[in-house]
Amino acid sequence: MDETAEKPSILVVDDDALIRKLIRRVLDSHYQIVEAADGEEGLAIARQSLPAAVIADVQMPKLDGFSLCKSIADDFELADTPVMLMSAVENMDELLNVYDVGGQGFITKPINPKLLLTRIARMLQLRHEREQLKSQIQFATSTAFTAMNSMGETGVVLQTIQKFTHCQSAHQLAVELLTALKQFDLTGVAEVLVGNSVATLSHKGAASDVECAVIQKMADMERVVQFKTRLSVNFPAIKLLVNNMPVDDLERCGRLRDHLAILAESAESHVAAIRANNVISGFQTNLATALIDIDEQQRLSKQKRAILFGDSMMQLEQSFNALGLTDQQEDNLINIVRETWNAMSATYDEDAALQDKLTQIVKTLKTQLD
Repeated sequence: MDETAEKPSILVVDDDALIRKLIRRVLDSHYQIVEAADGEEGLAIARQSLPAAVIADVQMPKLDGFSLCKSIADDFELADTPVMLMSAVENMDELLNVYDVGGQGFITKPINPKLLLTRIARMLQLRHEREQLKSQIQFATSTAFTAMNSMGETGVVLQTIQKFTHCQSAHQLAVELLTALKQFDLTGVAEVLVGNSVATLSHKGAASDVECAVIQKMADMERVVQFKTRLSVNFPAIKLLVNNMPVDDLERCGRLRDHLAILAESAESHVAAIRANNVISGFQTNLATALIDIDEQQRLSKQKRAILFGDSMMQLEQSFNALGLTDQQEDNLINIVRETWNAMSATYDEDAALQDKLTQIVKTLKTQLD
């Protein structure tokens, strides 16, 4: 087994071969060492081998250590590679120069082996921690964007379900379903069946004969079926056929499939509500018609009773003269008629109260139907 393959690689760049040899001797047991004699060669090797870290002298021909460090920091593939610069002097200006070009380590010559080992280990540890942090940030950012996208999609679902409550026809429901598809950047066909009314619409308008035929074939399919970019959602009263599911984004594709299934099921429930409302509305209409007829018949009956009673009184008065009754007999007959009239009047009063209640019910039903 090649042990060097498991060791982090360190690129040592210095025009002094003795310095390179010394550094190799110090680090060789812990790291895989790669050497370069000047800055240009070091940059070329770094781009080819992608070392774990770079140690470079400040003063070198062709490309000095500061320029090499800046080139590494500006390179997309090498930007995370830590660079330690070596110099014979250590002062504030030198340290600021190292900082300005993105250097992450500094050591003075002559090199202290223990200090070099410690600083290299520390530099690699920092790189590892930064890579972990970067990965966590990328994951958190990706999760945040996914959550925001999901929230936006969920908002479309909730808004569409709310709009369903205002729909009273198959056409209105189909329009709202297609509007939701458009907000998801999808195209397709929606069919809604409410009683004997059927609305089949596409994102272009009225569905074509072919689209209608495909929708009809969906009746025997499973609830949700996807084939490549096409998705069908099949309920007894609701059918959706989507043309362009984002199969290149499996996560979003899965979310949209769930959202569309929820929308179709919600629309199916609203169709049942529309049907129930139509039944209730029909019952109310029939009941109102029947009550109006009863109300009219009772009014006519009341009028007829009043006419009959008036005619009876006239006939009775006329018969008094023909019968030759005494005053006492006439008074007795009149008392009988009055008692009968009072009893009938009480019945009329009860009918009138019932009539008022019936009239109020009719008015209430008319208001609800209007």
